[in-house]
Amino acid sequence: MNHKTCPWLLGLRGKAIIIISVVIFLLSGCATFNPDLIRYNENVGLYEYGASENGVLLRNSDNELISDSNFDLFMQELEMNDNKYQNSKIIENANSLKSIDYKIASLYSESINAINNGKYEEVRDKTDKLMSLYPDALYFSDCSFLDAIALQNTGRIGDAKEKYMEFLNYSSGKYTERFRGHRNSDTTDNLWIQQRNYAKDFIAGEPVELNDKFLQPFTPKHYYSSFHPGYGINPEDYAENTKDIFMFVFGMDFADRIAFGIQYYRQLNKFFDINPRYLTSGAINEAGLAVPIKLFKSEDNSLAFKITPFLSYSRIKELDIEGTTLETDDNMFDYGLKASAGYYFAPGISLGASYSYHRYNESDKYRLSSQNVEIWYYNEYDISLYYDLFKGFSLKSGIKAGDFVAGVYWSGWEISYNFNQNGIIFRTDMF
Repeated sequence: MNHKTCPWLLGLRGKAIIIISVVIFLLSGCATFNPDLIRYNENVGLYEYGASENGVLLRNSDNELISDSNFDLFMQELEMNDNKYQNSKIIENANSLKSIDYKIASLYSESINAINNGKYEEVRDKTDKLMSLYPDALYFSDCSFLDAIALQNTGRIGDAKEKYMEFLNYSSGKYTERFRGHRNSDTTDNLWIQQRNYAKDFIAGEPVELNDKFLQPFTPKHYYSSFHPGYGINPEDYAENTKDIFMFVFGMDFADRIAFGIQYYRQLNKFFDINPRYLTSGAINEAGLAVPIKLFKSEDNSLAFKITPFLSYSRIKELDIEGTTLETDDNMFDYGLKASAGYYFAPGISLGASYSYHRYNESDKYRLSSQNVEIWYYNEYDISLYYDLFKGFSLKSGIKAGDFVAGVYWSGWEISYNFNQNGIIFRTDMF
């Protein structure tokens, strides 16, 4: 007897992220400011707002960073505004995905290559183009530092000092988060702090020695959504150093009853992850385990392959088939393999393909021991186009098991419509 199988469905991501109150405060627009939370960061020589572990660098109304030289004026400005503070350049807005992200990363890479190859006259043109595409690069990258290095090497010492001063006054980090895939390249701000010290020494006329790591080769990268076909967790989608994700899930079991459960995903190392889960509807209990194996990911993140062996153990007490409830006491052990690949042929636009094979399928069904009923999983392929709108969220359209589907994809969640079957598809596959 043919019984329609239904995958376990929707989930609620339980990311273990500590929400920093100071960030919420600064992003909430113009709000009352507590001057007692201002502190001086000796490592960088700038003033921050908040605790020492997660303080945020402050800026004045001209977007200049607050140092000893402008601190008194900043406090006067704050007092005149009744301690209300508003500055859009405190936290970078990098959640939205734009086609220019790859372009500005490419221009940054070309600027570094031009300096390393002694083509200093080309640097300013490239950084100017970068700034025209993304003006906030002045605040969230070290583009001014690159300009200064080029000017210094052409003997334009006065102009170089002005650029180093611009870098000191405005730059809050080496890499903007819009350089996709490079968020964790300087997490401790070690290189950025060394650059600040270098700039200060140069302006003061003291001897300086350039660190090779200031200008190390830079690879522009494509953004990829977590659990996109072929890929695993994208660190950029979550809090820094996130290696595991806990998710509450719910959906429908074999008997079309609401089921609830939990799912856990952990990144073990560069190649192996683990994804256990447990779900129950009362009538059916299922425990499963998947081991995603990341076979390949290109340096620029444009191409990735992954295979995932998986297994599941189901305790089946009841089934509803064609309006009839069948009581049973069966245990089904299923296993299989899923292979997937993803390819970004343009920033934010990718092709994803996957195929899932189950031990019990249409050609080799599982027969319940206490009932004359056969059940199985569908071996399924999916070839779809994805358009990334913002981090972790994409529009999706393609062919799934021969049917045309379209919908949205959100870091492992799929909510789409099957136009051939006139039905909704909900998935929370994290492998």
